[in-house]
Amino acid sequence: MLSDNLWAFTRAFIVTVIFMPALIKFLKQSKEQAVIRKLGPDHQSKAGTPSIGGALFIAAAALSAIIGGFAMADGQQSIFHMLILVLAMLAFGIIGGIDDVLKLINHTDDGFRFKPKLAAQSLSALLVMLIMWALKIPFIVQVPLIGTINLGIFYFIFLWFWLVGWSNATNLTDGLDGLLTGISIIVYGAYTWIAMGMHNNMVVIFNFAVIGALAGFMLFNKPKAKIFMGDTGSLALGAGLAIESIVLGIPFSLLWFGLVFVVETLSVIIQTVGYHFWKKRIFPMAPIHHSFEKFGWAEWQIDLLFWLITFALAFVGIAYMS
Repeated sequence: MLSDNLWAFTRAFIVTVIFMPALIKFLKQSKEQAVIRKLGPDHQSKAGTPSIGGALFIAAAALSAIIGGFAMADGQQSIFHMLILVLAMLAFGIIGGIDDVLKLINHTDDGFRFKPKLAAQSLSALLVMLIMWALKIPFIVQVPLIGTINLGIFYFIFLWFWLVGWSNATNLTDGLDGLLTGISIIVYGAYTWIAMGMHNNMVVIFNFAVIGALAGFMLFNKPKAKIFMGDTGSLALGAGLAIESIVLGIPFSLLWFGLVFVVETLSVIIQTVGYHFWKKRIFPMAPIHHSFEKFGWAEWQIDLLFWLITFALAFVGIAYMS
């Protein structure tokens, strides 16, 4: 079993490492490069850096997970569980991909408009729920201090909120070279450990594939990045974490393991509310990782701090749940 998981990691890692240079070269030759926002920290030195790197590593992870899933499946039900994980990740990755392509075509940092993007995310959440309903997966959630609650038809509201919320949270965190890549490796790693304890082989092999792809991508995304993951990668990673926390039956654990994502999102909400009502900025800049830049921190220093915080959260969370 361990060898199957390592093969899932290796396949995704190798595919990402081998084909990423070709993707970078293609995007540079076609002048399909990220548009850097003029507001906030000075990132103009990154102008000309290709984006949409997430398309490759998400595809590599999905392919490796499916291959490994079919090899390890102990029944039709288990492989369908794998397909739910892959479907959620790919669906939100496609939404992010459309967003990225529109930005490149229009040469602006604005892509998918809010309403069409929300409609696409809602449709993806509905599709995932319909598949879960067809597989007779109970629409229940474990709520801390309360216990198991059967949400019934209201499960869609929860599923929609969870997928849309976490995909956007990881999207907001993707603002520095290597930041989201490193945090995602740690959080997916934490859920891998938990899934192994639950003997959920499909989540384990899915995570090994995702981590392998992310490890390969980190070689090109660490400061100074040769390529960005774009919304393609950031939305997909958040949706993947959201759906597997549900599949494992411990959705609210993500509030702890993904606490950095929560803080990043809250900083944006607080900043927006503060400026809207009082014309005051609570933070030097939001999301909060940009505030550290305003204080003079280097990107690698911010990355290291946020990675260490996430690692500590993962360590404590695993110890508590073991």
